[in-house]
Amino acid sequence: MQAVKYIGHGGPDVIEYGSVPDPEPGASEMLVGVKAGALNHLDIWTRGGLPGLDLEMPHIIDYGTEEIPEAVRAATDKRGVDVVVDHVGGETWGDSLRALARGGRLVTCGATAGPNPRTDIPRIFGNQLAILGSTMATPGEVDDVLAKVWDGTYEVRIRETLPMSETAQAHELLEDREGFGKVVVVPDSER
Repeated sequence: MQAVKYIGHGGPDVIEYGSVPDPEPGASEMLVGVKAGALNHLDIWTRGGLPGLDLEMPHIIDYGTEEIPEAVRAATDKRGVDVVVDHVGGETWGDSLRALARGGRLVTCGATAGPNPRTDIPRIFGNQLAILGSTMATPGEVDDVLAKVWDGTYEVRIRETLPMSETAQAHELLEDREGFGKVVVVPDSER
């Protein structure tokens, strides 16, 4: 199989195209064929070695061995935190609520552990907590947009389509910011 990889951080010259072993999916996995990929500025930043966020992390909680609400309270002089982002739902929901300070906000953006967690409603109104749901779009909204793409109502702007072997050039095109539209790479076998 042909692949693109970075051999270090830097300019487009760190992009290498070549053969790699064909992946072997495991028992509960599947192999997906890729027909095209669009570049984004995150690809350029990653290639360039964008440093991680410089966040001060004075307290790290091991959820496997510590009770999260108790560890949060211990780290905040029993106050709790202002915001919890919970993308798990289900089993973490109650802990997320108990970790909040009075007036805190729980942002939920997923339900991988279940969509219907038990909720301590008196805790919510008694501590003046706010719960905010956040998602990209509803499934119906996504369906509507895709239908308009497929029927031609929305035109997808493609600046350039290049073979995967020219991914370094694709990065240069995106970096120059001279054109409008997506820069797309496709497997050389698809051209």
